[in-house]
Amino acid sequence: MLFNSTAFIAFFLLVFAAYWSLPFRGQNWLLLGASYLFYGWWGFTMPGLQGFDRVLPLVLLLLSTGVTYYCARWLWPLPEGSRKRNVIFWLGIAINLGLLGYFKYRVFVVDNLAAVLSQAGWNVSWTIAGFLLPAGISFYTFQSLSYLIDVQGGSQKPAEKLQDFARFHAFFPQLVAGPIERTRNLLPQLMEPRTLTPERLWTGLQLIIIGYVKKVAIADAIAPLTAQAFSTHGHHSGLGLLLGVYLFALQIYGDFSGYTDIARGVARLLGFELMLNFRQPYFSRNITEFWERWHISLSTWLRDYIFVPLCRQFRGRNWVYFNLLLTMLVSGIWHGASWNFALWGLLLGAMLVIHKLWSGPKAGKHPPRPRNAREWVAQLTGMFLTFHGVCLTLILVKTQNLPHAWSYFSGIFTGGALPTDAMAALYVVFYGAIVVALDFPCWWHDRELPIANEAPAWRRGLTYGALLLLLTFLGEMEAESFVYFQF
Repeated sequence: MLFNSTAFIAFFLLVFAAYWSLPFRGQNWLLLGASYLFYGWWGFTMPGLQGFDRVLPLVLLLLSTGVTYYCARWLWPLPEGSRKRNVIFWLGIAINLGLLGYFKYRVFVVDNLAAVLSQAGWNVSWTIAGFLLPAGISFYTFQSLSYLIDVQGGSQKPAEKLQDFARFHAFFPQLVAGPIERTRNLLPQLMEPRTLTPERLWTGLQLIIIGYVKKVAIADAIAPLTAQAFSTHGHHSGLGLLLGVYLFALQIYGDFSGYTDIARGVARLLGFELMLNFRQPYFSRNITEFWERWHISLSTWLRDYIFVPLCRQFRGRNWVYFNLLLTMLVSGIWHGASWNFALWGLLLGAMLVIHKLWSGPKAGKHPPRPRNAREWVAQLTGMFLTFHGVCLTLILVKTQNLPHAWSYFSGIFTGGALPTDAMAALYVVFYGAIVVALDFPCWWHDRELPIANEAPAWRRGLTYGALLLLLTFLGEMEAESFVYFQF
C-alpha cells in the first residue's frame, strides 16, 4: 500500500478513528493487525504476482520477526561470552542476512560468478527463481540486526512478549522505507499509553502536507523528465544531461524526504515520535555534514554498527580512512545489488576521506550560520561544491550499469545546448525554488517545520493553504512508487 494512494488515505482514516476509540491494549492489537494488512496489501495488489508469491513478502516479515525475537530471548539469560550465546546470536544474524542476501543479491552474485567461470573456460547456466524484491526488506533487516547486536552487547533488554516486538518490527508508518528505528526509541513508546495533544495533531498534519507536496507535487512531477534524460541520454546536449542530474537530485530528495515526512506525521497522529531522517541535506557545506543530514537513520546505523566496531578492531589514523571506505562500500551495496552501487559507495567514501584529510580535526565541526559577506561566500561555495559532488555520484544510482553511467557522465562535458533544455531549466528553477522555500527556514532556524508554531495563526494558515493549493494544482494521486522501495 503506497502512501500516495487513495487506498492508504481511506485505510489510515479508518485506523485513526478506530485507534483513538479503543483502550491501550486494543490500540496495540489494532496497530499490529493494521501493520500486517498494510504490508500484505502490497503483495496482493502487485501486478503479475500469483499464488504464493503474493504472500511471500508477509511470510518473510513474519519469519524475520520470529527468528529475531526468539534468538534475542534465548541468548539473553546465557553468560556473556559463552559459546551457546554466541551461536544463537550469529544464527539470528545469519538468518536475517541470508533472507536479505538471497532475495536481493542472488541474481547479482550468480551472474558475476558465471562471468568469472566463463573467463576460466567454464560455461555454466543456472535457473534462478524469479521472486520480486520484497518491499522494505533492507530496512527491517537492519532493524533486526541492530536489535540483536544491542541485546547481545547488553545495552538492550529483549521484549518479553512476541507481540510487542512484532509491533516494533512491523510498525506500518516506517516499515517499508524507514526511518530505520532503534529499539530503544520506538519499543518503549509501544509499551506505554499514548495521547493525542493539539500540538501533536497539528504538527503531524503539517508533516503529512509537506510530505505529500515533496512526493506528489515535486518528485512525481519531475520523474518523467528525469526518466527521459537518462533513458535517451544520447539525444541530449551536455547542458540537458546536467539538468537531468539536477532534476534527479530534486526527485530523489523529494521522494525519500517526502516519504519520511508522511511516515513521521502519520506516526505522530498515532501518538509516536519517529527519529528525524533528513535535515535539509542540500544546504550542507561539506560531504561530512551532508551525511549528517541525509538519511540520518542509515548513516547513524552504519556509524554505530559498522564504522565504530571497525575502528575498535583496526586502530590508528590510517585505518580510519580504510574503515570509512569500507563502511561506505557497505552503504552502497545495501542500496542496490550492482557494481554501480558499489562504486557509488566507494566514491562517497573517498570524498569523506578527502574531506577529513583536508580539514583535519575540524572535519566534524560545522560553522555557524553566516554573519557577513565573507562567510556567505565561503559557505555558499561549500554548498555548491558539495551539491555538485553528490549530484555527479547520483548518476551511478540512476543508470543501469557502469558503461551507461560513464556514457552519461562523459556526455555532460560534450557541451552544447538544445531548445528543449529551456523547459528542463525552467523545471529545475521552479521545483528547486519550492525545495529551497521549504528547507531554508528550517536550516536557518534549525527547526523541524518551515514556519514556527509560535507564528501568528494567519501566517501558518496562509503557508499551509498555499501548500495545499500547490498540491492540488501540481500533484496527482496516481500511486507512483517511491524510489527507495527499490533499495
